[in-house]
Amino acid sequence: MSGHPGADSTTSEAFVAEQFRAVVPASTWLVDAARNAVESGRVLQLVTGTRSGLTYPLESLITDARAGWVVREDSGAYRDGFLGLALAWNGVRFVPEPGATIPAPRKYSPGSGDLEVRITTSYPAGEPLRLGRSTELAMRTLTGAGPVGWGVAEPATEPWSISGISTHCLLRAPRPASLVVVGEGVTGRLQVSQVDDDVVEELRLSGPAAGSVDTRRIEDLAAECAGTVTRLVVAAHPGRTHGLRTSVPAPPALPYGVLFGHELVSAFGVAHARRTPAARVKLLGTGSRKAVWCRFDGGTSAPFEQLTDILHHYGKPVGS
Repeated sequence: MSGHPGADSTTSEAFVAEQFRAVVPASTWLVDAARNAVESGRVLQLVTGTRSGLTYPLESLITDARAGWVVREDSGAYRDGFLGLALAWNGVRFVPEPGATIPAPRKYSPGSGDLEVRITTSYPAGEPLRLGRSTELAMRTLTGAGPVGWGVAEPATEPWSISGISTHCLLRAPRPASLVVVGEGVTGRLQVSQVDDDVVEELRLSGPAAGSVDTRRIEDLAAECAGTVTRLVVAAHPGRTHGLRTSVPAPPALPYGVLFGHELVSAFGVAHARRTPAARVKLLGTGSRKAVWCRFDGGTSAPFEQLTDILHHYGKPVGS
C-alpha cells in the first residue's frame, strides 16, 4: 500500500500523522500529506496531545482538505479536536464512537479571541491581476504594518513580494495555488484559483486580538475594500488566541460585519441594498462600484440571525 513520508501510519482510508508538540504548523510535509490524501481518496488525520495548538494556516488547511484533528487525552481516549466528539479507531481510521454526541462548547465572552478577516476578490478575464493587494490592505489597516513574508508552508521563508506571489500563482495556473502569509501578529492563507474565466483570490487572516482593534480601523478596511472586493467578512473567533487554535471546543466565529461588493449591489440594485436586514447598513464606494457594509453590533437579533437574514435577502444559501 502506498504511504506518505509524513504519515506515521497509512491505511486504505487514512494517512495518520502524529504531532505532540506545543505548536503544530502547516509544515511542508503536512501540506503535502493533505494533498496526497485527497488525491488518493483518503483522509489526513492529525493526532496531537490535549495541550497542542494548531496555527491558523494549518487549521484552515485541515478544513479545506476535509482532514481531521484527533486529540489523544492523557487517559488514552480520543476525541475530535474541534468538536470534542469522542472518537475510536476502527482499524482503518478514527470514527465517532457509537452513540457519541457533541458536547456543548465552553461559554466565551462575545467578541473574545482573535480577529478573523476573510476577503474574496474576483478578477474577470482581461482585468489586471493584483494578487496580494488584499493582504497588504488588510494587514496595514488592522495592524499599521504590512505583510512580512509568504511561502507554500510554515515557516514562510520568502520575504513579502507582490511580484513573487504573482509569478508563483501564474506558474501554477490553471491549478490552484495556496500560500501562507504572515505579518506582525497576523497569519493566514491566500488561495488563488480559476473559476470559469475569472481568477478568484481568497484571503483568510487571524489576529490580532479582536478587543485590541479599534472599530474605526475595521470601518476603514471596509471603505478601502468597497470598490474592489467581492466580499469581506470580519468576525471574532473565541477558540483562537495569538493565532493558535486550542483543542477546547468553542463556538464558531462571531460575525461583526460583512461587506458585499459592487457586483452584488449592481445585480440587485441600490434600493435593495439599502433594505439589507442588518443592525447598521452603509453604502460605500462611488459611482457604479458601490458596495454595502453591514454591521451586526446592535439590533434586536443575534449576529448569526442577522447574517442569515442578509443571505436570504440576496438569495444566497446560509453558509455560502
